[in-house]
Amino acid sequence: MQAVKLLKAALLATMFAAGAVAPAWADRGHGHFGRDYGEHGHGRHGRDYRHGHDYRGWGLGLLAGTAIILAATERRPVYYAAPVYAAPPVYIPPPVVVVQRAPVVAVPPPPQAYVEPAWWYYCAPAADYYPYVQTCPAGWTRVSPAPGW
Repeated sequence: MQAVKLLKAALLATMFAAGAVAPAWADRGHGHFGRDYGEHGHGRHGRDYRHGHDYRGWGLGLLAGTAIILAATERRPVYYAAPVYAAPPVYIPPPVVVVQRAPVVAVPPPPQAYVEPAWWYYCAPAADYYPYVQTCPAGWTRVSPAPGW
């Protein structure tokens, strides 16, 4: 940044120095010092011409050139379009689905069918029970089994 300012100041000083010197040379005419000698188109002929050149606008040209160069090298703020921000994404939670289960009912076990207790068969003449006695001549007597026997 400092280098740019220094360059601008040096350029401006050079341009003004050249502009200040230009009027001093404008009056010179190859040793004729601006007099109208009427030879070879030198001197004044109603306007300030030297060899067909017009030197009247040097100061204005240097000033305009300096202004253009300084304007071209001047730092300007850069304007950008306003940023466009997208809206944040909208979060829509999924619907809550509750599956209701049928209530668990404890089914009681089916009632036990009455099972007739196993009977023992007693043979009185042999004084023993079946299967220890295979045949009983008097017939079998059905006996309820006693617990703990």
